[in-house]
Amino acid sequence: MTRLENSSDNQDYFDATDLSLDRLIDLPESGIGALVLDSSRGKVRLDRLFAIQTNVISGASGLENRLDLRGDFSRFENLCSKTRSGITTIQGSVGDRFARSQQGGVILVDGSAGAEALVDKQEGLCVIRGDVSGGFGAPLPGKLQGLQGGETIILGNLGDRACYRMRRGTVLVAGDIGEYLAHQWIAGTVIAMQSIGSYWAANMRRGSLILDCVPDTLSGATFSRPRALELSFLPILWNHLRGVLMQVSESSEISEGFLAKVVALIEAIPTSRRVLRRVGDRECEGQGEVLIVQK
Repeated sequence: MTRLENSSDNQDYFDATDLSLDRLIDLPESGIGALVLDSSRGKVRLDRLFAIQTNVISGASGLENRLDLRGDFSRFENLCSKTRSGITTIQGSVGDRFARSQQGGVILVDGSAGAEALVDKQEGLCVIRGDVSGGFGAPLPGKLQGLQGGETIILGNLGDRACYRMRRGTVLVAGDIGEYLAHQWIAGTVIAMQSIGSYWAANMRRGSLILDCVPDTLSGATFSRPRALELSFLPILWNHLRGVLMQVSESSEISEGFLAKVVALIEAIPTSRRVLRRVGDRECEGQGEVLIVQK
């Protein structure tokens, strides 16, 4: 395992595009230290910013490559971009455009994330303990689709304008979600365990918004009348999500606070297959669905 610890109080902002497991894992300690990041005051070597260790013995089982980042990374933008493999754990908060274009692997964040996290995500698992700011999962400039796959679990709250033009994948949010959720939704699944802000799912084409309770906010879409159904795939989905969270809970690198939130979400995930189903957005002949879970 490779470990980088940020113990400085540097107030600069950094472009951390090259700071990811796939970029660092094959480099020796001296090679990692010689890498250069652009900052708001010029170029800086990594060994001026971090205490660097390679070949750290991990308590985890398995042969996956691992990267352990410790400290406050909230001023490091584009951290973990294009992660493809292995397991990355971050014991601290992360900055804007975190994990841009994730292509695989597992990323565990024991903190919060800045704006535009996981834009252009394509595959892999990401679990964030804290809150995530606005613009989560948006398309990159010039692209027509946002999230394109993988699974994302947010144990805190999610900001405004999340999942714009989502194309594929699953997003599970344990906390509250802000306004303008999933505008111009193409496909994919969003599961909201708490409240959602106003103007959600406008111009929804397809996709599934699964709610644990009846929303008390104004939707941005026009839906059919609710119809009571039993859906056989829901227990499969619930069991899959519990399985993913159980694997996260077995990680030796997460804190007790992180573990407590994971366990609480495992216990909160529904078991029912009974829902009220509404279809829309009828304004654009959409075939998306809102499923309100019935206890």
